[in-house]
Amino acid sequence: MQETEKRKSKYYRIPVWMFWSMIVVFVLLIGAVYFGEEIYEKWLHSGGRAEISYVGAESTLKEKAACCLCGSNDWSLMNYYRQFDTIGLISLNDWYVLDFKTEEYEEDRQYGLDNGYTCITTGNTGEIIYHAEETPSRGMASIEVTLPEKYSVDMEFLRENLCQECLDKVLESMEISKWNREKKGPIPLCLVDFKTLEIYSLQDWHVGQTIRDYWVKMDYENRKIMISVFTCPNAS
Repeated sequence: MQETEKRKSKYYRIPVWMFWSMIVVFVLLIGAVYFGEEIYEKWLHSGGRAEISYVGAESTLKEKAACCLCGSNDWSLMNYYRQFDTIGLISLNDWYVLDFKTEEYEEDRQYGLDNGYTCITTGNTGEIIYHAEETPSRGMASIEVTLPEKYSVDMEFLRENLCQECLDKVLESMEISKWNREKKGPIPLCLVDFKTLEIYSLQDWHVGQTIRDYWVKMDYENRKIMISVFTCPNAS
């Protein structure tokens, strides 16, 4: 007959202070999961808001004629787009210009496309990724721009390639509103009127903008900026 050994129950003693410390830590972890974002928002807002302006930088461009905005810089497309009565977007770090094609150009008629065609283009400039859909016959366009994961404005590039007058206009468009404790810089994009060469802000505190006969609507989601343009003859 085999004998069965009785297993003895084992008990471990822990100090009372350690037990309650574990309970407190557990409760704090649960609170952090459920209320962490709310707590962070309250901490962020407790520092107040600030308006940050970048006006005051000096241009180092020697010849005004070489300005990327008002001049004839060899690699700037502004010299081409100034002939059109439309508006567009500029990627400030590489001065890549995107046209909101809300009207059909004379040169496009050679393709013999139907009146209601939609032009779809995508691209990667090295600074931004964009997807554009434009319907000239309806005076509508939409562009979605994705910024790099860590983006910032290349101030030296702007100083070297813009005359003082144009630099001041671009810097004015970069004014941002932020919480004092928030790590945030300006979005390296702006809107441009090809006819007047006026610059308009694309910072995230702007959700809409009237530019002559156009209404521009902006939506922001993390690193994505969605821009919709509508031709409204009575907008101005």
